[in-house]
Amino acid sequence: MTTPPPPELLHGRSLLDLPADLIPEILLRLPPHDPGNLVRCSAVCKPWRRLLTDPAFLRRYRKFHGAPPMLGFMFYLELPRDRFVARFVRTTPFRPRALDHRGCYVRDARHGRVLFSNVTNEETKHDLLVWNPVTGERWGLPLPVFRGMEWNVTVLCAAAAREGGGECDHLDCHNGPSLVAFVGSDEDGTTCAYVYSSEAAAWSDAAYAELPDDLTVMNMEPCTLVGSRIYCLAAESTTIVEYDLARRKLTFIDWPLSYQGRAVLMPAMGGGLGFAGVRGSCLYLWSRETGPDRTATWTQSRVLELSTLPGRAPLKEPTTVGFAEGLGVIFVRTDAGVFAINLKSGRVKKMSSREGIYHVIPYTSFYTPDHATG
Repeated sequence: MTTPPPPELLHGRSLLDLPADLIPEILLRLPPHDPGNLVRCSAVCKPWRRLLTDPAFLRRYRKFHGAPPMLGFMFYLELPRDRFVARFVRTTPFRPRALDHRGCYVRDARHGRVLFSNVTNEETKHDLLVWNPVTGERWGLPLPVFRGMEWNVTVLCAAAAREGGGECDHLDCHNGPSLVAFVGSDEDGTTCAYVYSSEAAAWSDAAYAELPDDLTVMNMEPCTLVGSRIYCLAAESTTIVEYDLARRKLTFIDWPLSYQGRAVLMPAMGGGLGFAGVRGSCLYLWSRETGPDRTATWTQSRVLELSTLPGRAPLKEPTTVGFAEGLGVIFVRTDAGVFAINLKSGRVKKMSSREGIYHVIPYTSFYTPDHATG
């Protein structure tokens, strides 16, 4: 580690000379999206290091800042000779021990974990891989016994399966028990769901439901989690698959009737399920709301004009490619690259100029000195 800079002087006094009760208040406000600040401060002196690795302070730090920051995002690359690699792209100084995962297709990331499907078995013979970028730990699991070809998987903290989403705030649960939810459909028109528990090291019994008539093949986009319910978008139909983790029950929802094309699912800003898609040069947002008669319907909540995005004009074929849960950030791919749009502030940031990115899987987690030295 490089030698830390000398303590900053404030009107002739060092930061180390400040009252002891003031130091935690200052360090508490260091921004989590630049985790290097905390790590460097932990090297200033032993008292600061003890403070910045103290579990009580770190719990307070995470609670103060709320949702974990996005440390990077992942997508997959197709290489020559039918080879694949899942790549981690840094958006902060945080650098995991591995940026590339050969032979893998990134499927999901949530609660400090990343989930891959193993496409070519280059590095391991496991069907699915769960990776913790903070610790570098990676472990594998098999697929459940399944007759179909189309399926999707989601990784999450085990507490999220409890009714209402559990008691975990998911601010630092990346080392705790985890679940992998599997949802698939077969050619006979049946959807099934299984849940793998890291504690039991086994898949649950299957839950079954008959597919709607218009859904014969489920080529599903990345899922989203709302409370204890997982939602999967069947890209070749107008059907959303809902799997209630707490009740182990499958149901089906129609998406907004007025929209056709590629879309992403997300938690709505006001709660419940959200839906986003591009038509022309506009990004349309819907939320699923329950009326007084307890009937749920889609309501268009916002329309954002994409022609104001930075880059070449006019933009060609913009499309949604991902969403960062907890941050309210949606990713849109255009001919000028991939952009992140913060739905709360309206800020736009260009994330990549690379072509051929079809899914952006954001990785969000706190990275603090206790992790850096663990």
